[in-house]
Amino acid sequence: MAKKSMSEKRAEREQAENQVLRRVFNVFLLGLAAEVYLFVVYRSVTGSIESMLMCYQTVLPILTWLGLAMLVGGAAVGYVKRADRKLLVPMAWTACTGLFLGLSGLIMTTFSNDHRGVTTMCVLVPILAVLGLVYLLYQHECFLCTISLSGALFAVWTMGSAANSMSWRVPVTVGLVVAAALLAVFAALTHKAQQSEGKLGKVRLFPVECDYRVIYGVLAVAFVCVLAAMVLPSFAYYLMWALGIALFAELVLYTTKLM
Repeated sequence: MAKKSMSEKRAEREQAENQVLRRVFNVFLLGLAAEVYLFVVYRSVTGSIESMLMCYQTVLPILTWLGLAMLVGGAAVGYVKRADRKLLVPMAWTACTGLFLGLSGLIMTTFSNDHRGVTTMCVLVPILAVLGLVYLLYQHECFLCTISLSGALFAVWTMGSAANSMSWRVPVTVGLVVAAALLAVFAALTHKAQQSEGKLGKVRLFPVECDYRVIYGVLAVAFVCVLAAMVLPSFAYYLMWALGIALFAELVLYTTKLM
């Protein structure tokens, strides 16, 4: 097999970099579009009584059912026509758009007291967009640490926001229990990958030179903060600061490794 020339290798590298940049741009545009949609909803529910009732009782339920129909239809057609690449891609986009409309509409209508559902979605979407960018631009271990700290930060914020609401506090507490369980699962999977030099089965998760101490330290901080928020919701503000500082330090650390 002939070796590739330097120009061919350079062309392949540039093609790969351009593909990553296109994906980054798409994630940014999707996050921006979703946030604009949520901003319009927020303006509607915080406006007059008439606009709030119309949004909660008519517009959002319609969009929720429309989203569910798009999800089911897009997934079904995409599965049946999965061999047709030209049809599979738009059906995947249809299903993903339907998932967002259905799930966000369900959350916003279910938790309509004090517009907590809308506020939660407005905070959650930028977090997910940033996590998508981190996944595309950074190392896998950085993505794991970032998603763990970001998830813990979001969970602590929701717990502090729901401290004085009995109807909202119960599902939030359940969510924190799930978050703590997921952090424990992440730690177990990381340990299993460490025993196999960064591989989980046949899939490589981390490079051979990965520093697992950082991952375990991040997971421990996130786990402790989530448990502390459940026990002492009044300390949520200080826990958020601790998680924010840890998140900033972790991103700086992995950014320097890219240089």
